[in-house]
Amino acid sequence: MPITKLEKINSNSFWCFWEITESEYQLRQKVTISEEGEIELKSISHPKKILERIASRGCVQELVKKVGKEYKGIIKDEHDKPHLIDLNHHISISHSFPYAVAIIHKMLPVGIDIEQPVEKLGRISHRFLNDQEFADCYGDLRKLCIYWCGKEAIFKLNGKIGLNFKRDIRIAPFNLQKKDVIRSEFSIGDDIARIALNYQEISSHIVCYCF
Repeated sequence: MPITKLEKINSNSFWCFWEITESEYQLRQKVTISEEGEIELKSISHPKKILERIASRGCVQELVKKVGKEYKGIIKDEHDKPHLIDLNHHISISHSFPYAVAIIHKMLPVGIDIEQPVEKLGRISHRFLNDQEFADCYGDLRKLCIYWCGKEAIFKLNGKIGLNFKRDIRIAPFNLQKKDVIRSEFSIGDDIARIALNYQEISSHIVCYCF
């Protein structure tokens, strides 16, 4: 099993990092895919995207085994948020070839994202960074990637459309480390939720997760 990392976060939560080295056939021999999942896979034409989707479900399958439950597959709601079939545990998934990640929590909503620092982020940074965030990461592509990846994770935690990355999701300035926790928050109307955003650099990618 090509799992690079399956790590306990606390007594209620684990996360998984999977390096994709298998063919589609090999992945399908290992991973349970629900009927809804098969429909989703049939809509994808790019071979690498198919591998990413299956491997991300493989991550979830391993996490469900880790918490001692039976994995029956994933379904997605109207906001494209994944849920476990016949289990109340919360999950989130992400992928950036050749890697896939997932997180599980027994009680709390979760969000996870994996991204690679690429120049494109600089070109679109004005769309998702407020002035303070832009000033904090100016000229540092890795830091910029953490902001993007972190906001994606928080967006997934919320699980609903309507959050504006630039206005509603805010990440406090931070000193760049290989691994750390950053203060962050998101707002819906007058309500503000404060989030501890975890990030780490692994295999030239950034992984962020929160709950």
